[in-house]
Amino acid sequence: MSKGKDYFSKSLEKGLRILSLFDHKNKVLTQSDIARRLDLNMTSTYRYINTLVEMGYLEKNEKTKGICPSAHCLVFCNNLFRATGHLKMIRQVVDQVHRQHNISIEVAFADGDSLIRIYNREAEETFTYSLPDSTQNSLHTTALGKAYLSTLPDGQLWERIKSMKLMARTNKTITDRDTLLKEILTAKTNQYATTDGEYLQGLLAIAAPIYDPGSGVGVGAVSFDFSIMQHSALAVREKYSELIKEIAERLSAFASVDSNLIGK
Repeated sequence: MSKGKDYFSKSLEKGLRILSLFDHKNKVLTQSDIARRLDLNMTSTYRYINTLVEMGYLEKNEKTKGICPSAHCLVFCNNLFRATGHLKMIRQVVDQVHRQHNISIEVAFADGDSLIRIYNREAEETFTYSLPDSTQNSLHTTALGKAYLSTLPDGQLWERIKSMKLMARTNKTITDRDTLLKEILTAKTNQYATTDGEYLQGLLAIAAPIYDPGSGVGVGAVSFDFSIMQHSALAVREKYSELIKEIAERLSAFASVDSNLIGK
């Protein structure tokens, strides 16, 4: 037996295995689900779950008994991702495009109805606006969010839109569900999405979806952001639609870890 195995922590292993059970298909599990999948007895399972709840990595609904990762867990996973080589490769792609075109670029992953910003670069000597690190209820107001929604299968898209809170940020924000559905279906056809002052007055954006290369599941998007003082909405589509799709395809090659870290 190697020295490494002598110092192997079974308890830590079980805790990490519990966290690894959660993904986009298993957002909520019960104690029984976890015990069955990991072949643990209920007493040990309760102890591991309770520890993770007390540490803030899991949340437990006392009424339904459902268990899910917490916002603290999301931040923790996002920080881990930022420390990996995947982010380095994303930076290289984004930095290259930024140098060549001097445009503001944002990469974000979706978590429920929120966007988690992974990396951004701002254009020099021009007015732009970047998203906060985490933005709630932003899928319908941002090109990033619309591009991500366009990755959903048609059968799931309308159900997702019906569950969203379509809060208005500006007088251009789409708050009608039928209108939003039409917009997302157009984005699905075009393979990119746009916004014109829907998140912030004067802000134009064009975004394309990022997919997990293994599963083909959408995990987020990349956007180019502009001021209306620079371009018109039509000019942005004509000049940058092909480039944004090309960059999204390149970034998708590095997104296999993302769908494990960032839930949808």
